[in-house]
Amino acid sequence: MTSQSELTTRLLLVRHGQTEQSREDAFCGVTEVPLTAEGRIQAQKLATRLHSQTVDALYCSTQGRARETAAPIAQALELKAQECTSLREMSFGLWETRSRQDLAEHCPKELALWERGSWMVQMPDGESQQAVIARVMPCMVDLLHQYAGKTLVVVSHKSTLRLFLGQVLNMSLTASRSLRLDPASLTELHLTLDVAQLIYCNDTSHLSS
Repeated sequence: MTSQSELTTRLLLVRHGQTEQSREDAFCGVTEVPLTAEGRIQAQKLATRLHSQTVDALYCSTQGRARETAAPIAQALELKAQECTSLREMSFGLWETRSRQDLAEHCPKELALWERGSWMVQMPDGESQQAVIARVMPCMVDLLHQYAGKTLVVVSHKSTLRLFLGQVLNMSLTASRSLRLDPASLTELHLTLDVAQLIYCNDTSHLSS
């Protein structure tokens, strides 16, 4: 008989679909924004891709763009999208809704620290990377224990997912900056206790269909 310590959990990570801010490469954390028309199409394509999968549970961030993305997936899988506040996006403080171009002009040193993943970076009135890790990891550990040996879909946000992935793959903050997560992308991990195997990352093949 297989013990719980030997069970492998399949974790499917979804970044929400396109928003105006993601299209314009602007920082958007706590700001509530809807999906664009293209983002809603992307969510439907994700749902179509996942429809044939055997999935045991679906969780999403409490923010609107994540819930919008999760809704068609929930319908396709005949599951309830369970909301979790800890899966929300990083707060970018006074950087909220500002573009990289704007910040490069007005805050070049601070933006450079962010872009290289410095552990010292913290936007004015925003969250640190360490604070995001401190809230998302207990949530994910609890879910992985709860659904050990099963398949779990989590719909969240770019920075939150990147920082979680960096932790489970034993990457430094700087190294985790190399992880690209596009809107409506799918990333798959297999986890056996604290051993994580990255099956694929930032797969958007479903969007070209």
